[in-house]
Parts: sequence; C-alpha cells; structure tokens
Amino acid sequence: MKSPLFLIITFSSIPYLSFAQEIALEKISIKKSLSERPAQGLDYFFQKDIEDRPYFSLEEIIDYSSSVDLRKRSIFGLQQDVSLRGSTFEDTSISLQGIEINDPQTGHFNLEIPLTSADLEQIDIFKNSQRINFIPKEPKSEGFLLKTSFGQHALWEQLLSCNFPLGKAKNRISCEHKISKGGRQDTDFEIYNFSLHSLWEDKNKDKEIEFLFGSTKKDFGADAFYVASRPHEEEHINQRFFSLRAGLKEESFNLNNTFYLRRHGDKYILDRHNPAFYTNYHTTYVYGLKSKLEFYNDLFLAFDIKRETIDSTNLNKHYRLRKGLSFGVKDREIGNFLFNFSGGLDYYEEWEYLENIHLGLGYLLKDYLKLGFSFDRVWRAPSFTELYYSDISYNIGNSNLDIQKSNNFEWGMDYSPNDSFIAGLAFFFRDQSGTIDWIKDVSTDAWQAKNVGDLDVYGLDLYSRVNFKDNILRQISLGYTYLDLNKDNPYNFSKYVFDYNCHKIVSGLAFNLKGVSANLISNFSKPVDRKRYITFDLKVKKEVSDFTLALEGINIFNEDYQEMRDIEGSARAIKMSIAYSF
Repeated sequence: MKSPLFLIITFSSIPYLSFAQEIALEKISIKKSLSERPAQGLDYFFQKDIEDRPYFSLEEIIDYSSSVDLRKRSIFGLQQDVSLRGSTFEDTSISLQGIEINDPQTGHFNLEIPLTSADLEQIDIFKNSQRINFIPKEPKSEGFLLKTSFGQHALWEQLLSCNFPLGKAKNRISCEHKISKGGRQDTDFEIYNFSLHSLWEDKNKDKEIEFLFGSTKKDFGADAFYVASRPHEEEHINQRFFSLRAGLKEESFNLNNTFYLRRHGDKYILDRHNPAFYTNYHTTYVYGLKSKLEFYNDLFLAFDIKRETIDSTNLNKHYRLRKGLSFGVKDREIGNFLFNFSGGLDYYEEWEYLENIHLGLGYLLKDYLKLGFSFDRVWRAPSFTELYYSDISYNIGNSNLDIQKSNNFEWGMDYSPNDSFIAGLAFFFRDQSGTIDWIKDVSTDAWQAKNVGDLDVYGLDLYSRVNFKDNILRQISLGYTYLDLNKDNPYNFSKYVFDYNCHKIVSGLAFNLKGVSANLISNFSKPVDRKRYITFDLKVKKEVSDFTLALEGINIFNEDYQEMRDIEGSARAIKMSIAYSF
C-alpha cells in the first residue's frame, strides 16, 4: 500500500504533468510586491482566500497554513488550540484588529474570535513573532447578506449581516446562529455570534471614531475535551468584546487611542448527567488602553496598559497589571535594503521588566528575488490555570512559575520571476528558556505545571503558488513545514510541549468551469508520536445573480486520526448553503 506522503505528493504533482502544453498563466493577486512585503515570515489570508476555502468556523482557516497546527476538539469551532511552528497553544498571541485577546484563564479560549463569518476581512500570521491577527471588514454604507446552511450531524446555520448609514457613520450589524447534535456523542452544541461595527469620519477624513462590539455564546457537550476518562463533560461559554478607537491624522503624524474590554465567562461541568458532582465557574476581565503615535518618517511610539482579573470557584480571585512602552520603525526601503524594527519594555509587579524586540532585514538581489532575516525576542506569562489550578486528581498548578522566553531567528528568500508565480523558503530556529509544560513521571499521578528548562526548535518552511488564466485549473498551491525539537523530555510524560507535528504539507487545487468554482485542499500531518494522516477538504460554489450556492466538506474521505493524544480527530462533515447578497 502506498504511503500517504507518496499519495499527497502525487496528488499535488498531477497538474504539473500538463506543463508541456500551452497554458496561459494568470497574474497572482498579491497586495504587496516583493519590495513591499515586510522583511519577516508572514502568511496572509485575504477576503477571497477566506471566501473560497471550506470551513465550519472562521478560526479553522489558519489551519491552511503549513506553519500552523490547529488542534480541533470539534470541527464546529467549539474549542481549538493553535500551535505555531511547534509552540503550545499558550504561546501564540491572538489579536483582533491589533488588540491581543488572549484569555488569562487558559489558552484553550484564545481562539474564540467574537465575530460572525460575515465580518472577517483578513488574517495575518506572523510566524517568527508567534502572532496571529484577525482583521474585520470595514463597515460600509450599504450591503446585505442573508445565508442559511444545513448539513450532517443535524447542522443548521443562519447568518444575517447588514451595512447601513447612520448620520456620518458607516455601520454593520451581524447575527449568526449554529446548532447541531455534534460529530460524536456528547459534542452537541448551540452557538450565537453577534457583532456591531461602526466607523465615523469627518469630511476631510482626518478624524475618526471606531467602535466594535463582538460577542459569542457557546453551549456544548465537551466529550473528553479536558479529561480523557470523562466522556460526559459539558461547557457553557459567554464572551463579550468592546473596543473604542479615536484617531487623528495630521500631515506630520497619526495618533490612535484605543480603549478595550474583554469579558469571558466559563461554566464547566465534569459530568453533564450529574452536575452537582463537579462544576466550576470562571469569569475573567481584560481591559486596557493602547496609544500609538506614528510619524511621517515611519517612526512610531506606543504605550499600552492592561489589567487582567479572574474570579473562579477553583482558581480563586487574582489580578495582574501590565504596563508597556515600545518604539520602532515601520517598513522602510533604502536602496535595495528593507528594514523594520521595534523594541520595548513591559512591566509586571510579579516579574518586573520584560523586553521584547523585533528586527526585520531584507535585501533585493533582483526585482524578483529577495533575501530576508528576522529576529524576535518574545515572552509569555503563565496563565492563571498554570499558576493556581487545584485538582489533586488531574492537574496541579504552580504559583512559582517563571516567565517563558524565547529568541526566534529566521533566514529566508522569496522568488517571483513573473506575476503568476511565487515561491519561498525559510529556515527558522527558536532558543527557548523557562519552557512551561504540564508534566508527570508516573502515569497515575496528577499533571503538574513546571518550567521544564531550555528547548531548541529547528525547522523550515517551503511554499509555492501558481495561477493560470483561461483554463479550468486556476491555481496550484503547496506549503510544507518541518519541525524538530532538540531536547529529550526530562520527565516521563509531557502533556503539550513534546506533542508536535514533525511534517505538515498543505496542497491546494482551484478550478473554475463555466462559473462553477471548486477548491480541493489536502492536509498531510505526521505528529512525532502518533500515526500520520491525510485529510481532504472541498468547497464548490456557484453564483447566480445575487445568490450563491455552495457545497463544502471537511475530511471528506472520513480519515480516522487523532488531533492530540486521546482526542479523536474530526469525522467527515458536509454542509450546503444558499446566500443572498447585494
């Protein structure tokens, strides 16, 4: 039997067999040329990428980057852990419109993006900086979307989004509802997403006020989400996010002040058939002020103050205050050189001063060939769960945990000989100290949070994309990431750090025949201590006047695999949708 690796390489290579024929190439739609692209490793998903890819929750889109390992406990976005180049889900910074929304209770909640699927404009993945930024669409004066979907597992989805003017302000209001019995027993769910986005500008567009409110409410069965031996877990989550930005544009500078607030409520039931046995309540607040001053010469100065609090039946009450000051230079081009830099200090009373640095360098050997180097010094504070959790049977926190720090290096090149082809290669290395993990030496012991020492991560990224025109085949894309963690686990059992993907290959084929578009995406993964697997996702859609008909599926061949140890992967899920928009 042929290996999955052979099959995926063969699958990705089939279209290349036709290169001997005359096939016209189409210009790749890239917003930035090589000289304009930042001198650091980035993956972009623009609005068209988002619209063409199959997904059941908007967070799933990032899994189409080979650098991302998205651990999905359910295909419907109930809970997803993100690993970026071998990091754990606690290590990656998740932002909404540039505002970090990481949950201080636990990183399991970081990817709860409080938007509907009609609100997302773009996703930026800053691989060396370990950051992912979700950018919502700017509200408009007009526009309407009504969408309904139904599918396997008794899935039923409704979406309404409307843009409208109100005085001088442009506004968008979106509502989304999802309900299903789930992909397996005790993974049933009901989800409500809501957003309100308003933007006011004066007639000269030099003053603006922007308001964003987003909320998500999830009630779901959480079969083995946290404890493999407990198949009847249940969880109820309620998140609200507010941001208010005031902007001033002058000839010599731009000033933006943003106030933000995130509230997250979590009710966890160990056994939904016996709630009185074990139920925990957690409420966190994150609020702060960001101020950024940008000068005409691309210099900037930023200040950020943020307070995090938790009130929990298990973790008790805690808070911490973070103050930060940073400065730097945005992307600059000097001759053939590209340059950007930022540096800053953050202060916690518990850990005092913590530095963060980013340096990006690029050199254009030719208009079509760029060399790049980037360095990032990043850190993360322990979550409240890692610090204070107390459950002698399963997990024990550690209030003496120290900060985890890492120095990240990347060397790479981008190659684009014409407007229809782009490729790149990058080598990366992460020198990490104070690594935080949950460990134990005896299988029957409880997991304990500890700083397990230093860790070296090596790897490479490879990507390419070709666009065609006047052909049924419109695009071929291929991304590959290799990872190696150069350290033996000092403990017999590691819960997160040493469970990573050695190899990941994401390949895609895009077709268009008489107005019917189709995107077939394969995802090959080889975890370090679990069997390799390959899944295929598909989206087919047709636009008829103001209507769009779509059929999309995840894991369409129903591959049997594990997302993580003791957690079964997502089974096949298919849905159909009809949307009306103008």
